[in-house]
Amino acid sequence: MKKLILLVLIALSVSCTNEIPTTQFQEWGEYSFRLESRPPHVKPGMNEFLLIGNFKKKFRAYDLIVSYRMGPAGKWSQAIQDGNTGVYRKAMRVKNVETDVLFVYVKQNKKIKMTDEPVEDQVFQFPLNYSLPSDAKSGA
Repeated sequence: MKKLILLVLIALSVSCTNEIPTTQFQEWGEYSFRLESRPPHVKPGMNEFLLIGNFKKKFRAYDLIVSYRMGPAGKWSQAIQDGNTGVYRKAMRVKNVETDVLFVYVKQNKKIKMTDEPVEDQVFQFPLNYSLPSDAKSGA
C-alpha cells in the first residue's frame, strides 16, 4: 500500500511541473494584475485571456470593469467577470503571437469599489510573446 501511495505522489508531482506562463504583475494604485491564457501557450486563432486582479496584493479585485482589444486600433470588448474571484475572461482572435499586443482597459465599478481613493482609468499592454516556450523565443 505504501508503494502505491508513493507511486501516486510521484505521478502527481511530475504532472504539476508544467507551469502556466503568465505575465509579470502590472501595478495600478493598490491593484496589481497579471495575464494568463487558454491554451497556456498562445496560438494563432481564438484564445481565451484571463486578467487576474489583486487588491493590496492580498485580496481578489472584484470591483472592476475590464475590456480587451487586440492592438492599438482594435475595438474594445468587455470581459466577463468570473464571479467575485478577481478574474476577467474574454476570448480574442490572435493573428501573430510574436507581434500582437493585448490592450486591457481597467476602471473601477463605482457601485462596488474596494477603496475610497479614486483611481483614474488605466490601459495596460501585454505583448503575447510572453507565452511562447523558451526554445521558440531563442529561435531553436
